[in-house]
Amino acid sequence: MERIPMPLDPVSFAAFLTEETGLPFVGRSGLDAEKNRWILVEPEGHAGSHGFSIRTTLKWRRLDIAFEPGRFAGELLEGMSEADADGRGLFESIISECNNLGATVSLRINGVDADYRASAVWPIRWARFGMTLSRGNLELGAEDGAQDEGIAREWAVRFAAAVVALLPLERADTGEPDIAGYPEGSLIRVEVNRYERDRRNRSAALAIHGRACKACGMNFEQAYGAIAAGFIEVHHTTPVSELGADYRLDVRRDLIPLCPNCHAVVHRRSPPLSLDELAAILGAAP
Repeated sequence: MERIPMPLDPVSFAAFLTEETGLPFVGRSGLDAEKNRWILVEPEGHAGSHGFSIRTTLKWRRLDIAFEPGRFAGELLEGMSEADADGRGLFESIISECNNLGATVSLRINGVDADYRASAVWPIRWARFGMTLSRGNLELGAEDGAQDEGIAREWAVRFAAAVVALLPLERADTGEPDIAGYPEGSLIRVEVNRYERDRRNRSAALAIHGRACKACGMNFEQAYGAIAAGFIEVHHTTPVSELGADYRLDVRRDLIPLCPNCHAVVHRRSPPLSLDELAAILGAAP
């Protein structure tokens, strides 16, 4: 008897991406003509034709994710092509990690295949932009769909973090940053409550390092269930107070996930303990 795929929960899926990236998402899901399950998320408050969406499709042992710009999203794409050096660095680091984990990420800019590492990608104006990720050999197909959703969620949040890294950020007069968006009909900023550049860095760090503590291995979702999904702190290995104005963040080296206990212990000393020093303390503990 043919098995009907279990639906994905678009509400919890979008909520997870919202928590991880700091950008509010809404979601919906369904089946395509071949009965593959898909889930689509888009920023809350964006008109689809001027914004973008991210579609995740679960196939037989394979996951496909695609960035889908709206029909009139030209100004948004142009803003993404003008991402600052930090945003470009985060984007490249996340895509590199996806490749390291066995995914194939493809970019297509203005109708031409592009290499994310090529400097020629950035000086040009993006009138059209496409990005896809494909990852095969996955353990998809669980009867209750729970494992499928977890796998899809992990890859989708990496993909979303890469997209968020390129979104045009502006600082409002209040000191609160926001994301420049393009709702129906005019160039109007979409206010995102307390969206900080640090949130962009955090989502990139977790996309690369995962959400288990780098020192003790604590994973809150595994310990406490869905209510703790995504809960972890991010530690700056070099104190922020010591970073100069021209410092270029290396998210892989400079930001690591730590549980609250390990994070507190690291800061019991100034300068903070290194990860190796903390690991030595944990190894020597009775």
